[in-house]
Amino acid sequence: MAKTKIDRSIDTEALGFQIRESYKTARTNIAYSIIKKGCKKIAFTSSSKGEGKTVTAMNVASALAQQVDTKVLVIECDLRRPHVHSALRLSPTPGITNYLNDECTVDEIIQSTKLSNMNAVCYGAVPPNPSELLASDSMADFVKMVEKDYDYIIFDTPPIGVVIDAVPIIKASDGVVVVVKNNSTTYPQLNKTLETLERSGGKTLGVIINKVKPSETKKYKKGYGNYSYGYYGY
Repeated sequence: MAKTKIDRSIDTEALGFQIRESYKTARTNIAYSIIKKGCKKIAFTSSSKGEGKTVTAMNVASALAQQVDTKVLVIECDLRRPHVHSALRLSPTPGITNYLNDECTVDEIIQSTKLSNMNAVCYGAVPPNPSELLASDSMADFVKMVEKDYDYIIFDTPPIGVVIDAVPIIKASDGVVVVVKNNSTTYPQLNKTLETLERSGGKTLGVIINKVKPSETKKYKKGYGNYSYGYYGY
């Protein structure tokens, strides 16, 4: 039997009012943390795959980009299971791995999105050494270069509970948002993820709880519809 292909693309125009408002609420809370703590570079991670990390990161990025005079850059750092290109309907190449391997220039890898204030850098190609590339001096220099031109940089990183690839990016970030799937991620998993972030030198801005049912919204303070979000700030 052929597998059903999952469409992970994001159409901000097609997002329902309740969903958009959920992300705006998350954005407001995250933005408050960013301002309060002087953050600019935000990494999104999770305990394991399939928790909605990429979709949440892209929608928070698009919500930020809709603010007046705010420029946002999304960087694909989940080089083992990249989904940014499909979420934003962009070409995966040339991308960050091509640049880090000296195959192209910075200008060639920064792509425009449907939002005029939001650009993205996709993965390029799945490399044999993702941890090494993300921890390289070239990656650090790239981030320093592009952060001069953007108000926010959003890193979509691998699940820190699965691989260590995210650690260099988390260390380079001003703050980290952890995405967990309601009734899927266990408390021990979340606690382990938060402990790993702390040991890695990451500054946790908060936890976004994905797929909260309307009946559970009081439990998580915030929530809207079938794709609700709870947000706990730190």
